[in-house]
Amino acid sequence: PTDPTSPKFGVYADDLPVFAWFRQGAPAAARSFEAQVMDWSDDVAYSVHDVEDGLHAGHLDPNLLLADAERAEIFAVAARRYAPGAGPAELAAALDRLLDQEWWPHGYDGSALAQARLKDATSQLIGRFCTAAEAATRAAYGTGRLTRYGASLVVPEESRLECAVLKAVADRYVMQRPDQEALRADQRVVLAELAEALLRRAPDGLDPQFRSLFDEADAAADDTARMRVVIDQIAALTDASARSLHARLTRAPGAP
Repeated sequence: PTDPTSPKFGVYADDLPVFAWFRQGAPAAARSFEAQVMDWSDDVAYSVHDVEDGLHAGHLDPNLLLADAERAEIFAVAARRYAPGAGPAELAAALDRLLDQEWWPHGYDGSALAQARLKDATSQLIGRFCTAAEAATRAAYGTGRLTRYGASLVVPEESRLECAVLKAVADRYVMQRPDQEALRADQRVVLAELAEALLRRAPDGLDPQFRSLFDEADAAADDTARMRVVIDQIAALTDASARSLHARLTRAPGAP
């Protein structure tokens, strides 16, 4: 959030005093140990479960990971988005390490046995990535307590490349499917329309905890605070509840 060029991270002006207090004494541009653990956890969870979802839905045929043309595409995605600077040979070695594991799912037919094997592979992958980082970090910092800025998470390069390859597999076969592109475009429209409808009709549509905050913002005639309440409300919704609320708030008068 301290990087003014970052399009992803930020902090609300209202929260800036708390943010400044929280970062007080922290090395410039440094992430806390806990934040590094969370970042690696996110990388592991999303890469593993997206591949799992792709197999389960039939979007990914594991045999494609053996085809030279497909591997070249996967490695290109990995190098471009998830492992800048990594070469095809490094990425191939990372993928092959995973394919060589006895628990790797080389096929999936939806049977109970296949589902059990897929769940086992998911657990094995998560354990592989987590234990590798734990072992490397402990080797560097010992067995004592590791918190805040007293240590950095050490993730072996081999593990990072394996995770990057999994991300690229999910990217190519799951996230970039035409139906997924269309779904994301539709979701963007739904969220934009929902924000507009909530802002126009609030407090209707807001959960109780957000209604009181909106009333306070309304009384202060604070447009920025109103918008924040709406955004926080939307952030608290699931996909299904967002669509349901969108349908209710944007339904034409008299429509069933």
